[in-house]
Amino acid sequence: MKKTYYSVLFALLATATQAQGPGATTTFKSIEAEAGSLAGGAAIRTMTTLPTQPTPELEASGRSFVELNATNESVSWVNNTGITANTIVVRGSIPDAPAGGGTTATLDLYVDGVFRQAITLTSKYSWQYGSPQGWADNNPADGTPHRYWDESRAFIQGVPIAPGSTIMFKKTANNTASFYYLDLFDLENVGPAKTQPANSLSITDFGATGGDTTDDSDSIMACISACQSQGKLMWIPAGNFYTSKAINASGITISGAGMWYSNLYRIIGGRHKWSLTNCTLQDVYVFGNETARDLAHGHDYGFTIQGANGWLVQRVWLQNVGAGFWCSGTDGTIKDCRCSNDWADGINLNNGSSVQPDNAGLRLTCQNNYVRGCADDGIAINAQNGGGTAGNMVDTKVLNNSSIAIIYANGIRVAGGRNSLIQYNYVADNADLSGVVLGTFGTAGNPLESATVKNNTFLRCGGFRSTIQGAIFINNGTTGTVQENLVVDASNKAVAIANFNVSVVANVVVHPGLTAFYINPGSVGSASITNNTAYNLNSGQVPFKNDATTTFTPPTLTGNSWQQTNTDVTFYQNVIYGGTASQSLPPATYTSAQLAAKGVQNDWASSVRVPNGRQVIMYSGDNFTGTSWTVSYDTPSFPDLTPNANDQMSSCKVIAVTPAAAIFSRDAQAAAAPAPDNGTVHYTIYPNPVGSLLYLNGMHKGANVRIVDIQGKQMINTSTNGVVDVSMLSPGVYLITIDHNQPMKFVKMN
Repeated sequence: MKKTYYSVLFALLATATQAQGPGATTTFKSIEAEAGSLAGGAAIRTMTTLPTQPTPELEASGRSFVELNATNESVSWVNNTGITANTIVVRGSIPDAPAGGGTTATLDLYVDGVFRQAITLTSKYSWQYGSPQGWADNNPADGTPHRYWDESRAFIQGVPIAPGSTIMFKKTANNTASFYYLDLFDLENVGPAKTQPANSLSITDFGATGGDTTDDSDSIMACISACQSQGKLMWIPAGNFYTSKAINASGITISGAGMWYSNLYRIIGGRHKWSLTNCTLQDVYVFGNETARDLAHGHDYGFTIQGANGWLVQRVWLQNVGAGFWCSGTDGTIKDCRCSNDWADGINLNNGSSVQPDNAGLRLTCQNNYVRGCADDGIAINAQNGGGTAGNMVDTKVLNNSSIAIIYANGIRVAGGRNSLIQYNYVADNADLSGVVLGTFGTAGNPLESATVKNNTFLRCGGFRSTIQGAIFINNGTTGTVQENLVVDASNKAVAIANFNVSVVANVVVHPGLTAFYINPGSVGSASITNNTAYNLNSGQVPFKNDATTTFTPPTLTGNSWQQTNTDVTFYQNVIYGGTASQSLPPATYTSAQLAAKGVQNDWASSVRVPNGRQVIMYSGDNFTGTSWTVSYDTPSFPDLTPNANDQMSSCKVIAVTPAAAIFSRDAQAAAAPAPDNGTVHYTIYPNPVGSLLYLNGMHKGANVRIVDIQGKQMINTSTNGVVDVSMLSPGVYLITIDHNQPMKFVKMN
């Protein structure tokens, strides 16, 4: 994700999230547009204050983007993803037509300075107007534009883009849009199309044609009927197939050749959702063709998925449909899927609107999915008035998902349910309400009887309507636990509480816009707020505030950072700062024997408190050898580091850093060899501000380092083994990018 200029802690996502493993593991890697080198007058546009209505900056990933609005303006990057890319997805925006309805234009792609191909962008599926909560107005005259972004995908023409190649987007005379906004692009190496499996029937055997735009609905329904009667799989081969009708299937497996090969396009005119009961669906792509959120403009579900006997959805990509995946039933799993710019929820796990055996909402799992740019909750648990056990959903799991740049509602919503688990998710840059909201669905939905929200990362969460809400918002009588989450650069409050009975335990909040932990006026309920950390607060803000002193049971407040007086590092025998505590460790290097003298036995520590102005590098071996972990703030659970650091430390270094500019990390690396390139990001920089030598933690040997000034001009491009000489730079603010990872801001002093 991208920076916000108001936060010196810009790199927190890059260093902190991957250690706990939040978010989806994907086959693609994203490169943020503003991490590139600008030329010809190209500019970076960045949100500096939270607006009161949608803007393209607010809806962008990282709340920044690159603008090209004149011929010969360009932006370029080195492909340091490690991927030999044969596909690209561009998240961009071009102008609407004067009367609405969108325009189409190309943007030229160059590889190593040579024109490669024109990428087609369109605004047909973006640009809504009128109320920011309205999604069925395509008339520019109604003002208040929103839904600025869409995604275009393409195979790379010619040879794939090799690692180390330079990628450039340039506005040439052939590119006719008056402006091109570039948010990010994804690079991926897509393997060959899958082949037809045994015991299957192909939709082409029943008349479907993949090389034209004719309606294939009847052919597909005939194939489904035959598969159901013969007990066979349904095969969707590579090609573009079109459907205009609602399609139903039960008890079969539907397989495609892959998300880049088997493409299903919806024809607008009537209901066109697919409804699958007790089915397996895998390896297809669906383009909804929806241009507004009403039936006249094509609004309908991507898939409704239900069944009492279990179901599975995997490796399915939906774009510009209504609500993407609407999932109920029993023992269902949706995993490894993608949602792009859907017009409602990306993934909704629910129990139906009435009691039906196929809609029970029992033991549903949503895991390792990637949702971006949707116009309602990215991922939702939606316990309505339908089935379940004792009238509620039970044992729902939302694990290791990414919910990015959701433009309406919340990154994740937990509305009702019993024994729900929301863990290891990554939520960033939602434009409207909260990163996660806990409560009920309206006034009639089932209660949220119990939920655990744990080990998630929330970056820059809280949008233009989030004034009374926080990055985490707890409401509507919620009962549960909010534990060990990381909240960074919340737009307003970090954790806001209203009407609940919950434990808030060992969460880490860094640089919230307003109060870190806040009880809203008029709230009712009770809370235990223990062992939390609030770090780098804005001037005039406080870590905790209770504005419901007359209505809310006085909360239990123990062990929180604002209640601590120690200014040095303390290790603990158990997680969440439990068990025996060590003596205080001031800045120094500590061998195993020296740690023992401080009360830290070998392979003993399970958590650590790191006050503002300190950074700790822990080593699994004595004398600073073996695997290392760098932590720069309170870390309540070493088992959640990667690799597992629990009872592993044999030596450590405690470093003094500039408090206001500390770079936070929960990273790990092997001292003897670099970690494998798996798309994660593990580095920190110090000191910051810097005079001459900038040190980099977490680097592999020969890592590429590029430093640009705030206007995007490249100042340094080199390789490093851990230190960069920046003495020749003039005083000011710079961005450093290491390999393909997100840029970090640092300040150069005299």
